[in-house]
Amino acid sequence: MAPRYGIRMARNGERFMPRAALHAVLSNSSITVQEHRLRALGLLDRFEAVLCAAELGVSKPRPGAFLAACEALGLAPHEVAYVGDHPEIDGRGAAEAGLLSVWIDRGTSPARDAGDVVVHRIAGLSELPALLRSDTRFGAPSTFG
Repeated sequence: MAPRYGIRMARNGERFMPRAALHAVLSNSSITVQEHRLRALGLLDRFEAVLCAAELGVSKPRPGAFLAACEALGLAPHEVAYVGDHPEIDGRGAAEAGLLSVWIDRGTSPARDAGDVVVHRIAGLSELPALLRSDTRFGAPSTFG
């Protein structure tokens, strides 16, 4: 099935059955470039959706790009954690769109104040499970009973 609006849905356009976690790629590139990269890495089939700015007509950090990813996964923004490597384009953009925003700080970008939005900062993906487990939206028990 050809990508529709820059969205590649897994299994020939069929939605996956719900599971513990859904995964998508949101890129400011094109679907052709991203599918080639993901296929070369053997990762293409690990994502329920691949969304790219060239086909979507909107790019990060604009909220519409992040909201399109949420829609492709069938989730509300507050149910989605977005992990990216750029503090402004990924971190601030995702937070302003209402997603849990996680910036992987590999020391290549200067630290920036996110202002009035919350951007969680991790040094690597190995820190992500603990961060998600600490948030009630992603499985942490509520302190309110």
